[in-house]
Amino acid sequence: MTFEEAFNPIRALKSTFETMNLQPAHLWGGGILLLFVEQIPGIGFQFVQPVGQSLGEGVMGFLFCGTCVAGLGFFLLATWLMSGLFLNLRSVLQTGEPTEGGIFDHQDKFLPLLLTRLLVLICVLILLIPGLIMMGFFVFSSAALVGQFDSPVLAIVVMIFGFILSYAVMIFCASGIMLAESIVIFEDLTPVEAVKRSWSLVGVDRWMFFKFIVVNVIFTFLGIFVFCIGFIATGAIARLATAEAYLQFTSGDELSPAEA
Repeated sequence: MTFEEAFNPIRALKSTFETMNLQPAHLWGGGILLLFVEQIPGIGFQFVQPVGQSLGEGVMGFLFCGTCVAGLGFFLLATWLMSGLFLNLRSVLQTGEPTEGGIFDHQDKFLPLLLTRLLVLICVLILLIPGLIMMGFFVFSSAALVGQFDSPVLAIVVMIFGFILSYAVMIFCASGIMLAESIVIFEDLTPVEAVKRSWSLVGVDRWMFFKFIVVNVIFTFLGIFVFCIGFIATGAIARLATAEAYLQFTSGDELSPAEA
């Protein structure tokens, strides 16, 4: 399957959904669990500041440190789950059956994936700089518009446009390394080699991959409009769609578990 075919977002989301339905306990259960584990640290940090301010600076410092430690623990747990979950996805795609060890069997991929995720995090922070500079420019421009024209509506429009454009630039710049997690799990490469290979593969058609990511993000947030709980389903599907597309692209032949 070509890169364009594999990373067609509609095909990938549909195929991932069908694959997850073949082994719902492993893939749906694992996907939803991974989604929750990855979201919990962010939710925790949102509550630290208001709760800490109401209880005092000493308590706030204690809560912040505790949240950081808990966040690290959840990051490690998410890494463990991701390796087992992605390996199960490959197994179901190839044979229709999960791996013998289930989603908690990382098959010695935990440490390479952990190092890769840390490396990707560092690279993302660097690659986000152009988008952050652009965002700052639009923030100052909006403030200048309010001061010069006394037009808050125009300033709000400029800021919204600027934020959308800035986020698009961030995603486009960071998209080159977003396959590194899948690569290090499915191939025997070092973290540095995985990041380099991801950058090389995405460079084949970066705009196509950018569209793939944007559609996945939109699909994920569409779940919020289904009584909010739909986010659980759409988020789990989108989380696995990248790995599914990568497997289709590198398999040589189209993987079809429904026919296995």
